[in-house]
Parts: sequence; structure tokens; C-alpha cells
Amino acid sequence: MSRGLKDAKIERFIERLRNITINWAQRHDLWMDAWLKDPIDHYNDEPCAGGPLLILCADGPISTVMEWDGDEAQELRAELDALGVYLECETRTTTGYYLDDSESELQRAADSLAKWKWICRLIEADTADVSGDLYSYFASRPNEFHRLTPREFETLISSIFNARGWRTELGPGSGDGGVDLRLWQSDPIGDLLTLVQIKRYAPNRPIRLDAVAALETHVNRQGAGRGLFITSSRFLPGVHRFASPQSRIILADATDLSRWCADSAQEMVTARNRALALSELGPLLEGIRRQRTNPRLLVGGLTHPSFCIVLRESKTSALLVHIPSMMFSGDMLWGTLVPNLTGELVYSEHRDLVFRAIRKEHDGRVSYWGQRKLYHVWDGRPAQFNHWD
Repeated sequence: MSRGLKDAKIERFIERLRNITINWAQRHDLWMDAWLKDPIDHYNDEPCAGGPLLILCADGPISTVMEWDGDEAQELRAELDALGVYLECETRTTTGYYLDDSESELQRAADSLAKWKWICRLIEADTADVSGDLYSYFASRPNEFHRLTPREFETLISSIFNARGWRTELGPGSGDGGVDLRLWQSDPIGDLLTLVQIKRYAPNRPIRLDAVAALETHVNRQGAGRGLFITSSRFLPGVHRFASPQSRIILADATDLSRWCADSAQEMVTARNRALALSELGPLLEGIRRQRTNPRLLVGGLTHPSFCIVLRESKTSALLVHIPSMMFSGDMLWGTLVPNLTGELVYSEHRDLVFRAIRKEHDGRVSYWGQRKLYHVWDGRPAQFNHWD
């Protein structure tokens, strides 16, 4: 079954769950202060395998019915059970819809669709992916280039070059005068400007000579150092003969894109490992121990706080690593915690040691959202925990 058919199948299944839930709620006059949401939209966090298909958010009568598991709730559970779906309360106001068989083909299709939605969201948000998730995804799935919208494809290309140290300027998307992207690379005698034309075409739609010749005209007219024509498709044979070294035009197709993504992903992995090495992490922790606080030391969570270090960050995202905490006061059920800055790291089978977070800045304050927790810079005061909640 093709990727498109699998996506359509899981979308139809989720829509069926929506209809069952709304009809049930209306039948019992419960559909008030309630919403059904896509998990990606609700959590705005990277999906995990076996995650929920749908999220029920309710702060009205449905919430009470689900909390007490009354007759109405049992009725809904029975209808969903016939489809191989069960409900699990995430919080008092949110309930997840999960497949009974987490190894089924349907679950794999749901996980694949959720991953795709998350990748598209990363493309929209990032100018440079600090984790390498984008690049490793497309490096192993070059056919997925064709599923992107033209604007998403342009943004991805910009991100690839930005992550490799180039200064980028993405065009408006329409009325760009035939130049989709401008790149500047530092040179001993000044920044080298490259004009880029980007075409997200299907494999059966090759690039013709006139399109490449038009780019050369823009290069000559604007006094750029060179032109780069990028496509997810291929070039007709005559185009390669035209794009000689003397023409200052470089051609790149889907094979080149896949290689660039693989190289960028490896660069991100290398940078991550270097930041995790004690040669870099150790001096940072030593500095934090002396100062008590540091903008790269974060705390997150209300009832169960945890501490993290910012390894790398861009304007819109960050790569965080968990560090352990130690008790400052209290007992095993209630008290306060402080970060353990000895250089140890927190390994767990239930969560990734290093994870990606969404970075936001508002009124001069920076916050990070990842693994369903909101993190902010630790102020040096012990963080309170309460296992009763």
C-alpha cells in the first residue's frame, strides 16, 4: 500500500473515532466545553511510537463522567473497544485514544503520519535544525521531498545551508524575480553571493534548459558569484552541457539533496557528541557550580521538576540534555531538589537523554518546551516536588 493510501486510511479511522465520540456525547447531552484534537497540535512535541491517535480535551460534564468511569463512559469504551481502541486518562482534562495492538500495521501507519506532521512543523519553525532530525529523516527517505509543498521545500533547502554556516535569505515565495534563495559564504575578499532557484517537481517532470538559462541571466544581471539550481526531479541532458564551469551555474538534484541531508545530519550528531563530552560539559558544569546559576541550566515541571543543560540552540529550537537532581530538603514524597552538577547524566528507558525542545522568547525571557514539560532558566532556588499530586 502506498504512503498516500496509508495516510488516508488512518485519517478515515481517526475521523470515525471523532464521530463515535461526538455522537455519544450528544446522545447523553455531554458535548460542552470539549474538543477533539490532533496529538501533535495538542502537545506541540515530538511524537513517540505507539502514541495516541486522538486527544479528548474536556473541562465540563465529559471530564466528570470520564473521571468517575460511569455508565456513560463505559458505553463509549465499549464502542471503541469494538474497533480495537482504548481510552487512557492523561490528566483530569485530557484523555488519549490508543490502539490495543501497538505493533499493528495501523499503528505503524499512525506513527508514520504523526512523524510526517512533526517534520513539516519543524520545517515551518526552523531556520536551522540543531538536532539533525530534519536532515536524517530526508536522508533516509528521499522520496518524501515530493510530499512537501513548494514553500516547505524551499524552507528545508534554506535550513540545510543555514546549518552548514551559510547566511541565507529566503524569498517571499511569489514575485521573487526568479530567485528563491540567496546564500552568502564568507570569503577572504568578501561574502560570495549565490543565487538559488528551487523547483519541487515530480520525478517525471525534468528541468528544461530555458529555466536554467534564466537563472544565469539573473546571476549576470545582479553580479552574483554563481547560481545554484536545485530540484527534487532531474535535468534534461542538454542542461548539463549548458551548465559548464564557465557559466557559473551549479546543478543539484534529489541525489545531491539526499547527500547534503546525510552530511548535515552527521554534522549535528558530531556536534551533539562533542557537547556531551566531558571536555566541554565538564568546564560548563564547573562554571555553574561557582556561579550557582547559568542561562544554560534549566528546570522544568511543577510537581515533578527535572533539570537540563542547553547543549545547542537556535532562535526557535534547542537541544537539551537531562542531568540528575539531588534532594535539598524533605523526604521521598515531598521536598525540594537541586541539580547534581558532578557531570553525571540521566539515562532512562522511558525518555531520551538528549531531546529537542521548542525555544521561545517573550519580553526578554526564554522558555523551552520539550517532552511535555516547560523549562526555564533555573534561578538558583531549590525546586519543590510533591509526589502526592
